[in-house]
Amino acid sequence: MSLNKKISKEYYNNILDNRNSLANDTAKKTATDYIKNNDFPTKKDENWKKTDFKNLLKHQFSYAEKVDFDEQTLSIFNISGMNVNILVFVNGYFYEEYSNIIEKNNSLQIKSIAKAKLENSEIFEKYFYKETIYNKNIFSAFNSAFAQDGAFVYIPKNKIVEYPIHIYNFTDGNTRKTISQTRNLIIAEMNSEVKIIQSYHSLSVNYTLSNIVTEIFLEENANVNYNLFQGEGDDASQLNHTQVFQKRNSNFSSNVITLCGAIVRNDLLVKINGEGCNTDLNGLYMPDREQHFDNTLFVHHAKPHSYSNQLYRGIIDNQATAVFYGKVLVGEGAIKTVAEQNNNNILLTKYAKSHSKPQLEIYNDDVKCSHGSTTGQLDKEALFYMKTRGIGERKAMVLLLNAFASEVLDKIKIESFKNYTKHLIDKRMSGDKMDGQCYKMGECRVC
Repeated sequence: MSLNKKISKEYYNNILDNRNSLANDTAKKTATDYIKNNDFPTKKDENWKKTDFKNLLKHQFSYAEKVDFDEQTLSIFNISGMNVNILVFVNGYFYEEYSNIIEKNNSLQIKSIAKAKLENSEIFEKYFYKETIYNKNIFSAFNSAFAQDGAFVYIPKNKIVEYPIHIYNFTDGNTRKTISQTRNLIIAEMNSEVKIIQSYHSLSVNYTLSNIVTEIFLEENANVNYNLFQGEGDDASQLNHTQVFQKRNSNFSSNVITLCGAIVRNDLLVKINGEGCNTDLNGLYMPDREQHFDNTLFVHHAKPHSYSNQLYRGIIDNQATAVFYGKVLVGEGAIKTVAEQNNNNILLTKYAKSHSKPQLEIYNDDVKCSHGSTTGQLDKEALFYMKTRGIGERKAMVLLLNAFASEVLDKIKIESFKNYTKHLIDKRMSGDKMDGQCYKMGECRVC
């Protein structure tokens, strides 16, 4: 069946409809009305002009079903040396029997969002669907209308969560092409602190599509460190929309590590709605073969005396493509804002491509803002110098690439996760398989 844009929208609407949804009838209607009145993005849309979903929409995905899963599979992806609270999702379904919350506290809530809707209805209703995330794009609208489950993390006032929270997300399209949707809600109350890892892995070699929306709310003086690890297979595509809302004196930091996937689009929107906030956004992406990775960031400084930083670096190999679209908006009255943007890319072949567009939009004089972007190849003089010192060319390249990536990786605050990530990247750069990143790595063309 050949799908044009209109039929594609109806097709995906039909396979997602008639299922249980987190949204109530009013919210679902609002989101579906948006879907009816808007199409999939094309190259004519400014924010999507470098990311073409035409090939992705040709696939006739079926809605993902619950599949068999076991503890041995989970153990393959464990990060050694780290005690964590664990939530496990496969194809968007919660697997409570493999989840493990080691930090016991009556007010600390770490569970599936479907369960929280029933057991923590007051908190759920206060935050869920209260922001207009459904109208950011048609994919977030699909998620708002049809998502069934995902992670729910609620950190009460004055609570410092001792152990990180690791949310495992697996996709399994072993018997057919599948589409799954998850919705995550993270709430950090006043004076609370938490570290979170969201990781994505493939359990099969087949075309899969994951459509994810994550909302993160930071109340006054809250601290959230959020880590996103994307290591799905070469035929897995992911649309990841994260929206962050910060109140006075809160601190949000994120580290986005994208190592594998067919088409990966990360939308990260941060609204700084309080004075004295700090926002630190970091990312490292390494597309290979014909993969396409897109990081689109938007930081809105709505209040004065706040700081934001964006540092994203890419290593692009073979015929892969990377996109960085970063924007900082400093609103009226947001004086004393300090905002920095940096995007740096290394192209390893003449066929690799990088599109970079950092932007500033400022409506005040009393601010300090800067942005910069570089794209190029490895420094030939540095390579030559290292070779004259007896270092082989391949090893010299690995050393230079590791140095390039280290500024981002060193910002990861969870030591075991940092070491795990460095290990995988070092093996990737050395041309070895990356044990632990992908379950089917022996069958994956990339590894």
